[in-house]
Amino acid sequence: MTHLKMNIGIFFNDLYKIKDNEDFMEQFINHSKSGSRHKMIEMVMQQQQVAGLKICSAFVGKNNEKARNLFSDINLIKKDTARETIAHKINQLTRGLFAVESENLLAIEIILSRARHEFSVGLHEKCCRDCDYAIELLNSVQMSRENELDNYKTLFSALKHQALKLIYKNINKFDCNNNPTVSVKVDGKRSKKLLSCSDAVTLSHDSVRGRHLIATRNIKAGTVVIIDKPFAFSTDKQALCTNCLHCHVSFSLEEQTKIPCSNCQTVAFCSEECRKEAWDSYHKYECIIFDIFIENLDSNQQCSHLLLAYRTTVIKAINKESNTLDKEFLNYHREEIDNDNKFNKTVISRYDPLDYKTVYLLETHCKKSDPRVNLARAIKAVYLAKRMQYVFEQTRVENIEEEEIKILAVAIMRHMQAINCNAYEIVENIRDQRTKIWEPRNIGGAIYTTVSLVNHSCYPNVVRHSYPDGKVVVRALRFIAKGSEILDCYGPHFISDELLSRQKLLSDKYSFICTCEACKNDWKLSTSDTVFRCLCGSKIDVKQSHCTRVSCSRKADIKKLSDQLIKSTKKRVSAINIMYDGNYVQALPLLLEHSAFVHKNLIEPNIEAAKTQQSIIQCFNSMSNISQLSSAHF
Repeated sequence: MTHLKMNIGIFFNDLYKIKDNEDFMEQFINHSKSGSRHKMIEMVMQQQQVAGLKICSAFVGKNNEKARNLFSDINLIKKDTARETIAHKINQLTRGLFAVESENLLAIEIILSRARHEFSVGLHEKCCRDCDYAIELLNSVQMSRENELDNYKTLFSALKHQALKLIYKNINKFDCNNNPTVSVKVDGKRSKKLLSCSDAVTLSHDSVRGRHLIATRNIKAGTVVIIDKPFAFSTDKQALCTNCLHCHVSFSLEEQTKIPCSNCQTVAFCSEECRKEAWDSYHKYECIIFDIFIENLDSNQQCSHLLLAYRTTVIKAINKESNTLDKEFLNYHREEIDNDNKFNKTVISRYDPLDYKTVYLLETHCKKSDPRVNLARAIKAVYLAKRMQYVFEQTRVENIEEEEIKILAVAIMRHMQAINCNAYEIVENIRDQRTKIWEPRNIGGAIYTTVSLVNHSCYPNVVRHSYPDGKVVVRALRFIAKGSEILDCYGPHFISDELLSRQKLLSDKYSFICTCEACKNDWKLSTSDTVFRCLCGSKIDVKQSHCTRVSCSRKADIKKLSDQLIKSTKKRVSAINIMYDGNYVQALPLLLEHSAFVHKNLIEPNIEAAKTQQSIIQCFNSMSNISQLSSAHF
């Protein structure tokens, strides 16, 4: 048997050719339509390409010689104090730090040099972070002379003391960020059943909508209804050098600095705490094969989703205490039983997003998927399972037998299917200094099992925001009446997308035909017509000055309503001016007041509601996971 070293792209392209084999596909299609992942995985594992697959490491390890050369080359860079030059030196030192082994004294020298350069250009908080990091490393570095260790600690302590003095001196002079990221909590009491939710929502189920969330009381715009933790998450390729692998905070922020993995040169962390948590939880089991997740496959998102499926499996598959495969995990995936029969989705007494059962019960649309798509996922799942077997061998997890490899592949395939219709983007917001608008940038993906309970609407009543600790915060975007469904937007919105394109996208990706109010009535947003709303909820006839509902016919003072609308709209305009100056916290109450007026007095859809909601989103953007652009990139 010839063994071939293959990356996932080559392996996939070679094996996916089997789709042209009619006998193979006839059998595979039957298994796909019946939803039998075990049978699909078995068919792939029987192919000779799998038997001949040789797995080896795929990562960039430490290189002390490279680090030494990078450190020495600093002296070759022109000696001036321009920020661009210092930024270049800091980036060079960071590359050296990522290349050197952390136990090597050179790592300390590099950090000292980086901290001094940061201090020289006023990056005092970064300097303090580096000093703390170096002192922590010094406790593990082997030195022949103890006084040498003390000398380094003294140097770093003195540098940090100088930096702190300047931080405190300048703290009252100016405030660079008028909208600091603040900790948030759900409004009201926390639900006893839905651990991530306010008691303002409850879980419901029916044959049409499946599991969904309902408001238990009236909910005002701006109310925090869900704060969900991710079961697993991944980082997009382009964000590996700009964001912490674990908490996804941006390194562009003045208080953040880059700390390397202790084993590879590829990923970065904002602190030793994040590095250790990531290593113990998942990075230990992916580090030596990490390059397979950043190679160019079909798209960056696909690679990120492969990493997400892999991590979701690893987090549950390994019993960290015994370093063995988790028995509960094996039981979940050992038998081919449809999860609707194996578990009753509606009977979960305590819905915890970190409980694997909530991940297992996510919709997969396995039977509805195109068999060729299921074949592609099965091939990738088998490849990742073989990679996982190799990692387990290297990290001394118990020996994995062929049957267990199959179970791992079945689990990975299930997670890939669930991710396709349940994963959410991890987003950071960057403020455009010209337009003063916060623009979103995707930096990763995550599984939030509570948020996955929220159905779609092309006119959503909630909005999601990512936070640096990995959590997602869901707030009411407009008034939600008691008994109404909590509705998110999966992408297509009636304001930006035509009805047919929305329907096609949702049908192709999520396997449902949207019947939200915007779709049923084919809403079009008028920029001119303002239709006032009666207290009963019906339209007011402007010419007749009364409600159009026969059973109501309440009279209305149109002039008074028009004057009130003009007055309230001035609040929105005033809020926008405040936002333009960067004071989003002060602007938000004005927008929420205007939102309440618009809901009470105008029929939807209307342009005023749309403008107000977009402004509210901008305020929440400023309070969430943010980044910043810099002329000199550090």
